[in-house]
Amino acid sequence: MKRKTWALLCLLGIVGAFVFISAVVIAIDPFQVYHLATRYMPPIDNTTQVYANAGIVRNYEYDSAIVGTSVTENFRPSQMDALLGGRFIKLCTSAGTARNHALLMDLAFDTHDVKRIVYGLDVYSFIAGLDETGSEVPLYLYDRNPFNDAQYWLNRSVLGSFLPRCLRAWGQTQDDFIRDSMYCWAGRDDYGLVALYNAQFSPVEPMRPIDESIEKALANLNTHVIPFIVAHPQTQFDFFFPPYSAAEWSTMQAKGTLEGMLALRGLCYDMLSQYANVIVHDFAAREDWVLNLNNYKDTLHYGQWINDAIVEDIAAGSCIVRRRDQLDTATEQLRAWAGELIAAGRWIYQGS
Repeated sequence: MKRKTWALLCLLGIVGAFVFISAVVIAIDPFQVYHLATRYMPPIDNTTQVYANAGIVRNYEYDSAIVGTSVTENFRPSQMDALLGGRFIKLCTSAGTARNHALLMDLAFDTHDVKRIVYGLDVYSFIAGLDETGSEVPLYLYDRNPFNDAQYWLNRSVLGSFLPRCLRAWGQTQDDFIRDSMYCWAGRDDYGLVALYNAQFSPVEPMRPIDESIEKALANLNTHVIPFIVAHPQTQFDFFFPPYSAAEWSTMQAKGTLEGMLALRGLCYDMLSQYANVIVHDFAAREDWVLNLNNYKDTLHYGQWINDAIVEDIAAGSCIVRRRDQLDTATEQLRAWAGELIAAGRWIYQGS
């Protein structure tokens, strides 16, 4: 056999192998980028989130979405359907930034008629850089260019781990309960005094200027949030400030970031509340929640019963912020609790 013929056959063999492997990945589609999984249970968990979200946002049936960080992962879409109307899906990213949330909303609006967005205003999401994401995101799965999907078809982890995982789960079909169970970490942790493991009650740094935080938040709001509100006036946006424990605010004061974070609350309200299709809810100063450590696994993350109660309050409209001074009063309370804890040097409220 001539060298040229041998080289051509080898090339055709290599190309054929790549085509075959790509076809298998597309056909099974572990992360449901092209179609829903109907013959196996897809690998949806907290370790696969940035991959699984690309398929969830494109191909699941929904007309409403929960957007946010890990504090939104325990929401139950089925409860939200019943109390808020519509059909909800989770579009959550643990430690997500405003850009993470924008990537998901962009695809959601591109592929679905979205009637309502419930968005957790985690202040930490808005102090990241404009292009920063909470973890490395496979952007090729979120764009509209099918050709760069070769990074998915020939991905080592997909071929070596997730494709075999799908084959092992062959015959296990997902049902509607997956909307509630995806990314949910409820029931895995202890609550109470253990929540203070990451708390600080003694100042370690002087208070930092708020300008840097405000500038980053302003840029993130103008780039990753406001454009969706303006472009989709028929969509209702329910933004809410989540109820961190009071120990989280004292920890901010200890680290010198408290005033910047409190200023972000006012900035978010001022920028968002001017739109007719926006409602802002504030749960940050709910005393019965945030002063009781039995609601927390750490200073930031609360139990699923709090997520359920938040949905009930959104439905009832009991924590809507209707005026800036209402928000400012709650902000002063957060500052006061932080000050009391710093002065005491320890946790002094419930669950102690």
